[in-house]
Amino acid sequence: MRQETRNRIIIAIGVFGALLVATGSIVYREARQLFENSQWVAHTQEVVAAIESLRLHVSDAESGQRGYLITGQDEYLLPYRAAVSEHREAVDRLQELTVDNPEQQSRAEKLEQLISARFLVLQNGINKFQADGFPAVQQTLPTNGGRETMQAIRALSEEIKATELDLLTKREAANEASYLSARFNIVLATLVGLLALAGLWALVQRHVQVVEQSSTAFYAQRELLKAMLISIGDGVIATDEHGRITLLNAVAERLTAWSEADALGKSLETVFHIVNEETRQNVENPALRALRDGEIVGLANHTILIARDGTEWPLDDSAAPIKSKSGEIRGAILVFREISERKEQENELREQAAALAEADQRKTEFLATLAHELRNPLAPISNALQLWPFVERDTEEVERLRMLMERQVRQMTRLIDDLMDVSRIARGKIQLHKQRLDLIGVLSEAVDLAKPLFEAAGVRVTLALPQDPLYVEGDVSRLAQVFGNVLNNAAKFTGRDGVVWITAEKQDENATITVRDSGQGIPPHMLSDIFEMFRQADGSLERAHGGLGIGLTLVKRLIEEHRGTVIARSEGPGKGSEFVITLPLVAAPASALPVGAPRHSLSQINHIPGHRVLVVDDIKASAHTLAMMLRALGQEVYEAYSGPAGIEEVDARNPDLVFLDIAMPEMSGYEVARRLRAKHSDLVLAAVTGYGQEDDRRAAFEAGFNHHLVKPTSMEALERILLSVRSSKLT
Repeated sequence: MRQETRNRIIIAIGVFGALLVATGSIVYREARQLFENSQWVAHTQEVVAAIESLRLHVSDAESGQRGYLITGQDEYLLPYRAAVSEHREAVDRLQELTVDNPEQQSRAEKLEQLISARFLVLQNGINKFQADGFPAVQQTLPTNGGRETMQAIRALSEEIKATELDLLTKREAANEASYLSARFNIVLATLVGLLALAGLWALVQRHVQVVEQSSTAFYAQRELLKAMLISIGDGVIATDEHGRITLLNAVAERLTAWSEADALGKSLETVFHIVNEETRQNVENPALRALRDGEIVGLANHTILIARDGTEWPLDDSAAPIKSKSGEIRGAILVFREISERKEQENELREQAAALAEADQRKTEFLATLAHELRNPLAPISNALQLWPFVERDTEEVERLRMLMERQVRQMTRLIDDLMDVSRIARGKIQLHKQRLDLIGVLSEAVDLAKPLFEAAGVRVTLALPQDPLYVEGDVSRLAQVFGNVLNNAAKFTGRDGVVWITAEKQDENATITVRDSGQGIPPHMLSDIFEMFRQADGSLERAHGGLGIGLTLVKRLIEEHRGTVIARSEGPGKGSEFVITLPLVAAPASALPVGAPRHSLSQINHIPGHRVLVVDDIKASAHTLAMMLRALGQEVYEAYSGPAGIEEVDARNPDLVFLDIAMPEMSGYEVARRLRAKHSDLVLAAVTGYGQEDDRRAAFEAGFNHHLVKPTSMEALERILLSVRSSKLT
């Protein structure tokens, strides 16, 4: 027998290893999918940047031509020539990025044609100036052809950009879908793990030991890309070699609020006063730098122009020196562009990017935390299994192992139940079974259940309850869950030698429950979102307490379902915290139900009748262990490992009761139940499954089941069914 048990344990360890590898593979696959979707988002941003680069080349070419026409200096042709020579590379880059989109490529080709046409017009102006002088060029300036071409360029650029932004929306949606798929697959893998764990726990329930929890955690971070839209405005200021103004064009007059007559001879810093947008410190004027270094100065970032009348204009600017033929610096030309519209777009995109970054970070933290919290109970179970062969003769050690395994199973089950509860509430599927009850009874029972937690944490509890009952309309189990979560938080975060004060009182027409502690407190910035999903005050790797960050979310949602409110208060870290729950009072019922009354343990029942029982499950380990539990309760048990085999065994053995798995290959448990019910109307059928939502229970009863058990089940649940069989069918 010992050798058989040892062999089963070795097999179980192998199964656990395979499940861990499968879970890791699922996490890796989904993380890779999220990364690929993020790459597509980056690709779209590159297309937008390439479009803006083309528009910038056109603007630089126009600005360079204008500077040349104004000064006649060849240096001003440098930005023009650079734009003409470099725009081809930008066009190639745009076409390369849109190679997967024929429509976008077609638009890119049209855009390149328009830009080439505009460059041709600019070149003709330069040629005209060089051949006939500035007056000849002036005769060609009034035409609207250049404006129409630029409008066409902008319109086509916006069309390409709009298409890419639409793709961005779709790709972000794909990213969201990948996240949901990752969450679903991880939960599914966990449920499968629990299925195997249930069988393993039953097999070694008397042979496990307490060990310290060990955990491994991983965090994955990814960066969201940000894009900046560049809008172009133009103003021109000319200075002499000493930085005194010699020319302002009309746009410069409007933006600086200086007339050219007033500005002539003034220092450039007086008329063109610029500061850093963030620090508000003075910024070195690019024209003065051009005078000093004799080089063209590129665009500055985050610059604000403060006009004469106090108006502030965000802008980009550039400057170039004016040189004589001998290379002597004679002055400088400053060209600047007002970018208010672009700044508004940047701020909007920045806010959207921040929101997306926060959402993505919360998704990543959830996946990492979920893996961490599920591995916490798996690790001691795996360690205990490996230790088992060395301590199997020590009855005290194996009993400690059994107690540890039982606690870890309860922890994993609670995690899954919390996740399912949050999912039900989010989908509006939560069902409350309300009755008029005394809230004091529910609270008292919750405090009694939490006492071991407080004692283990070294926390003293002070309870102050009113003499009169506080009647509310509520669901007993859900309100107990609410108080349990709040008290569990208090036990975890108060700290050794701390105090928790629990009070209940009537305030106006409401019952108010207050749980206050002397613990670590809540940072002020967390008070507004402490009840949000997956939010925890301490999200670091070194945090002292585990959890998925959904306990308080359940508290808030369930209290709101009871038409109540819950708020959190704290003066800051180290100053404790306070949770106040308010529920509307109702009139006392005709006969008050004693909530929290002592329960009778099933272990006090002296006699469980013997029955002929069949267990049907395609997972043999699960079938074996459930059969062992039933034999321990004095039952005659047979096993089958598929739906058809189960039907044959029923015909051959004529059992009184069948425990039947639902998710089986070849034939589902629902189909088996329908066939058995058609032939054996008095046969008692109990579903034993990992599917535990209300819809699953309804489907089981509709298929003909008498009972519905969620894996992992307990001896108490089996006893209840065996006793019900005695009272309803068998003697």
